[in-house]
Amino acid sequence: MIPSRGFTLVELLVVIAIIGMLLGISLPAVMESLETARTTACASNLRQVGLAMAQFTDTHYGYFPATYHAGDSQSWVYTLAPYLEDVDAIRICPDDPQGPKRLENKGTSYVVSEYISLPGPDSRLKIQQLKATSHTITVFEGSDFRDPESFYFEHVHPSSWFTPKRIQKKQVWLWLIQEIQPDRHASTRRIDQTSGLSHYLFADGHVERITASRVKGWADEGLNFALPDSTPIER
Repeated sequence: MIPSRGFTLVELLVVIAIIGMLLGISLPAVMESLETARTTACASNLRQVGLAMAQFTDTHYGYFPATYHAGDSQSWVYTLAPYLEDVDAIRICPDDPQGPKRLENKGTSYVVSEYISLPGPDSRLKIQQLKATSHTITVFEGSDFRDPESFYFEHVHPSSWFTPKRIQKKQVWLWLIQEIQPDRHASTRRIDQTSGLSHYLFADGHVERITASRVKGWADEGLNFALPDSTPIER
């Protein structure tokens, strides 16, 4: 009868080293897959918001949903809810670090543009007023700087980013990132927020991925890409 033989210390260390190598090889791939899944889920949520917005305009004579300035109950957070089966989580991006807290407070990771929700000289409050729905951004991904415990950060003010004074002083980017998050989806974050990308919902319902560096370029040029009919998307 052959006596049983256990692992020697050297053999055990070799096994541990092999397992460590395998984990080192597979872990980055797993992390990348999880990151891709979160990004895809965020884009899917935004597309559903787009579908809800399209149904809203169909039943409201072409008008886009309003903001809380028309009354809390008139905010798009509430008026689009029936078209989203009242699923609040659709308004939350999985990559939003404050997502759970926003969900608790009826908040949102996504913010509508003032140009389609508030009266103004450049506003287009009805979809029929747009000349190029595929070049008009309706919803952005909101900035991390917004208070996650407040409901009152569900829209943004691009006209205030691109004032003549801020364009002249090259301050557009600094104001822009207070309201939107151009690098929401980034494997590594840079202090200047020019890595990664973000999702943008357009009036025709499609969702575009635009890099933060591209948005930074528009900001530095003083090009108001948020104006109706004006987003310079190349396809």
